[in-house]
Amino acid sequence: MALDLSENIDTNYRNLAMDTLGNNPVFLVDDSDIIKPLGKKFEDLGIVRDGSSLKKSYEKGYHITEIVGLTENMKQPISIFSKIHSSKSKDYVSSNAVTFEAINSVCTLLDERNLKGIFVNDRGYDDNKVYNYYFKKKQYFVIRLKENRKVYFKHKWYPITTIRDSRKGKVKIKVMFQGEEKECFVSVLRVQITAKKKWLNLVLVYGLGKTPMMLVTNLNIKSKDDLIKISRYYLDRWRIEEYFKFKKQEYNFENFRVRNLKSINNLNKMLTYAIGLIAILSDKIGKRKFVQIIINRANQLKEKVYLWFYRFSRGIFNILKVAKTGIKDWQNIRKSKIFNGQLSLL
Repeated sequence: MALDLSENIDTNYRNLAMDTLGNNPVFLVDDSDIIKPLGKKFEDLGIVRDGSSLKKSYEKGYHITEIVGLTENMKQPISIFSKIHSSKSKDYVSSNAVTFEAINSVCTLLDERNLKGIFVNDRGYDDNKVYNYYFKKKQYFVIRLKENRKVYFKHKWYPITTIRDSRKGKVKIKVMFQGEEKECFVSVLRVQITAKKKWLNLVLVYGLGKTPMMLVTNLNIKSKDDLIKISRYYLDRWRIEEYFKFKKQEYNFENFRVRNLKSINNLNKMLTYAIGLIAILSDKIGKRKFVQIIINRANQLKEKVYLWFYRFSRGIFNILKVAKTGIKDWQNIRKSKIFNGQLSLL
């Protein structure tokens, strides 16, 4: 039977990760899938939608719920919570229960630092239970609305699409979208949603796609800069999607062989720690000489980079592939009475 990893490792890692986020931390919340189409003996193997498939087919696999923070300097995604789960498990309650476990886990870290976070969610989280949980935890959020949502505006309930289609955007702003700086037009309205019937800000973003984006937030909006910030919070969601892609492609994560669900989660945690350390390195660009050495050894030609993970991963690989004697000749390791020759994260 698989053993739990030491809680000290997870505590130390999460504290280290939180230290990179600054005093106004932004968290991206999302789910992904792990596909094991040929699997037969994996514990509690369920059926999930294959997000990487063009046909969006259903395959055998697991769900993974993730919350990443954005580092303060370089806005690199660093995982704060990651859990692989299956609806086939005996103790499984619901996907919302796992989401609330994730949010609560992050809120505990925020409370220890007397901070409030900004949680950014896609349309899949446009759910009254999710709003109510954020209200309960007294956290800020930015959530993209589904088209079937109704809002209360000027003493009447309207379909959100009616409000969206009756406007064109009053404020012109510039944002980064799909790797390019683009102009768009934004409007903001005070509305209520059915969850708790609290007054919120509805941000409508026109000009970035065929369908205007509809964002709802409990953040205060007093200026054009506030509008730009909120729009950017949501548009930065691509970073968690790229995080999932990097995890699967660069480390071939879906190709694991362990079959026990606890072992799978242990493996996921170890990979999370490794990628987290890459995120911490990425946030030190321009501040540490050895960080620049790693980047240079990646031998990449592209100058403009928004996600540094691939460059660091390949730079480290190119350095280590020529090493013949191991780490002992690179770094002085302090010996102690309890050192047994094994590396430890404790």
